[in-house]
Amino acid sequence: MQVTELAGLFGTVLVASDRVALAVSGGSDSTALMVLFADWLALGEGTLPFRPTVLTVDHRLRPQSGREAQDVARCAKELGFGHATLVWEGEKPTTGLQAAARGARYGLLADYAGRNGITALLTGHTLEDQAETLLMRLARGSGLDGLAAMAPVSTHFIQRLAVQALPARTEASEAAPIAPLRLVRPFLGLSRARLRATLDRRGIAWFEDPSNTSPASERTRLRASLRALQALGLTKEKLALSARRLQRARVAVECSVEVFCDPLRQAMTTDPRGFIRIDAEALRRAPLEIAIRLLGRAVATAGGAVTPVPLTKLEALADGIRACASGHWTLARAKITTTRGQILIAREEGRVPPPRLLLPVGAQALWDGRFLVSAGRDLTGDIEVRALGAAGLREAAKATVIADAPRGALLGLPAFWRDGRMIAVPNLGYWAPGEPRRSLSAVFAPTCSSKA
Repeated sequence: MQVTELAGLFGTVLVASDRVALAVSGGSDSTALMVLFADWLALGEGTLPFRPTVLTVDHRLRPQSGREAQDVARCAKELGFGHATLVWEGEKPTTGLQAAARGARYGLLADYAGRNGITALLTGHTLEDQAETLLMRLARGSGLDGLAAMAPVSTHFIQRLAVQALPARTEASEAAPIAPLRLVRPFLGLSRARLRATLDRRGIAWFEDPSNTSPASERTRLRASLRALQALGLTKEKLALSARRLQRARVAVECSVEVFCDPLRQAMTTDPRGFIRIDAEALRRAPLEIAIRLLGRAVATAGGAVTPVPLTKLEALADGIRACASGHWTLARAKITTTRGQILIAREEGRVPPPRLLLPVGAQALWDGRFLVSAGRDLTGDIEVRALGAAGLREAAKATVIADAPRGALLGLPAFWRDGRMIAVPNLGYWAPGEPRRSLSAVFAPTCSSKA
């Protein structure tokens, strides 16, 4: 490939401060990703502060998978990259194996990214993958987000974030929010045939995963359908073009959502104590698509959802809210209540108890999918983070004034404990005597939204 094309593939989606990892299975697409990325760096067109790391997920589904991961590691080393093999441990499901493997793969990659400060993860998805994804989403009756298929760059907050060390000399109250992980797909405009031809010319081999040609695979069946659809003019190129145009529409809709969320409008407010208020009348006046997206954001954030909220359930929720002046619903660990002209969305009590987390001093972590909790370096002893609960709320109420807030949201606030003693509830302004106020913090953090 020419220098200008390599620059177009990588230079426009990466920034100089990126800490990059490449997801490489050893198949043709991801192998080409590793090789061409090395070419781009060798040309001096890209400069990165850290040596990129190649990540290979060993699903342990085939006897030869370990050897294939070793071969990828050897190739990565020859190209000047670091390498890590991430193993999917434990028993494998007897049904839904492909979906489970995909979930495990992205979970392992996200966990590694969170532990190692990775800001950009490159994948080798191609033009064919884009076309197949659009067809798969059509078959499921997806909405705009689903039919937009895969974006060249998408941003995700890491849900299963491991405990991370705070930067040196950073106090807990100054800790930056969790850095989002950008998934970068530079090959969405390139065909698999072209990538394989590139590897062939250079004598570089790749692996063929038998599951990619198995009749049981949904993508295998779609590839067969694509060959028939091409005769009708419905080519992979046209499908990918439609996906790009739908991505433009998706961005436009999201801009309208941002306008609604503007704090100056006060139509939607986020309370640092872990709940969200929405003006019910403003939501009812908004176009239905905007209302659904707003509810998706609020439910996912207040509930700390670990998976996207299903679109069909959000549609039903929006219909219910528009039809009723008052009512309550539960969805994705969140409780939604409509009364007195406002919609209140907070963490649901009881069904899924918030976790307990041991937080070392000088560390931060995402607690319950909702709060970025941090412990400063000037503290001593490990800190436990757990839900405030009724007893903790009574204790905090003795020392601080608690303004109007849903009781359920307050009970689910993160409280910091040490040696069996509650030492802080930062979101209520409660601190035990002698505890430094800037050394512990809990920031209500955004999470994922809806599932197309």
